[in-house]
Amino acid sequence: MMEFLKIIDKLLAWISIGVIRVYQWTLSPDMWILSPLLKGEICTHEPHCSAYGIQVLKRYWFRHWLPKLTDRILSCKPRNKKMYDPDHYRIVFFSSAEIGVPFLEQLYNDKRFEIVWVVTQEDKPVWRWLKITPNVIKTKALELWIANENIYTPTKIHPDKSLEGKHFNDWLIEKAADFYVVIAYGKILPQVILDIPIFWAINVHGSLLPKYRWASPLQTVFLNKDEVSWITIMHMDEGMDTWNIIDKLAFKIPFEWTVKDLIESFKEKSPEFLNDTLWDYWKGMIKEQEQDENKANYCKKIVKEDWKIDPYTLPLDEVYAKYRWYFLWPKIRFTINDKKVGIEEIIIDEVKFLDKKDTPLLTKDNNLNKAIKQIVLKPEGKKGMDFKSFKNGYLK
Repeated sequence: MMEFLKIIDKLLAWISIGVIRVYQWTLSPDMWILSPLLKGEICTHEPHCSAYGIQVLKRYWFRHWLPKLTDRILSCKPRNKKMYDPDHYRIVFFSSAEIGVPFLEQLYNDKRFEIVWVVTQEDKPVWRWLKITPNVIKTKALELWIANENIYTPTKIHPDKSLEGKHFNDWLIEKAADFYVVIAYGKILPQVILDIPIFWAINVHGSLLPKYRWASPLQTVFLNKDEVSWITIMHMDEGMDTWNIIDKLAFKIPFEWTVKDLIESFKEKSPEFLNDTLWDYWKGMIKEQEQDENKANYCKKIVKEDWKIDPYTLPLDEVYAKYRWYFLWPKIRFTINDKKVGIEEIIIDEVKFLDKKDTPLLTKDNNLNKAIKQIVLKPEGKKGMDFKSFKNGYLK
């Protein structure tokens, strides 16, 4: 049944294209005999509405044609300024990290967008055999049947500093993309490149701006004990997270979440939010806003030494915040009898936590804070163990 409906959808689309062709050569002010006098005076969009209708029918087929064309015609007034309004947007996608994979997939599968180029970091040697291996973005692009010639891995990108950078810049100009979408690319894009797309270079930031700029925004919300996190879509400039905000999306952080859960939620919620934001923004449905520099804060870079805690003095509130923050790396640890002990897992009774959050993880007589339902501790060189086993082996 679904296949039959698809056939009917395509058949109606091609019939409609034929009708529009007849209109273009008989009545259209942009194409018929009087077009030299009327062209650009009736339809203020580029491409004009009949050409747009044909493009929509070819890309989306008949069932999406009427609402899209109706919306276009209703916004087309002779007094409007000439406006570029394509049936879909052309994207150059910059990313080199696993977090960019769902964004690449969402853009690829959304007919409102066309990925004309994927830019990622060069293939690198991995593991002990040092086999040259593409990163996850290039791998996923190939899985999506993006042609290898449309995947570029430049080592130099600044046009003024190398011949490769000059070629890269020329190729970007030739692609004539509407947007650049940049997510964890790993290299700083110079302003000369950010100025190339027809619209803007866009970045997806993993938290609220300007409150959480720079290195570790997803992690820092836990250190500050926030109950809500954000996704921010912003314009890019050479500064780090400094230019105008296009849109923001808030979502709650459950008490039991760590940064791992937050990253997974970010990867789940952000791609669709990005696509809808890009589409609505240039249609005039979203207005950008400047960042308030007086509210700007800067997240520090995570370093290995951040794992240290004192289980006998640091309040459970602070221990849990650090545990959630450093859950992926470097994980929090403490030292007992010159042996490092990592905290692999903490499960806390949220009700009891309200009464016990200001008391330490361990009492002076080596009893566990009563708000903790379960804890897994891993002494250096040993397997993880529950608190009873740990106490019997290390706290006698």
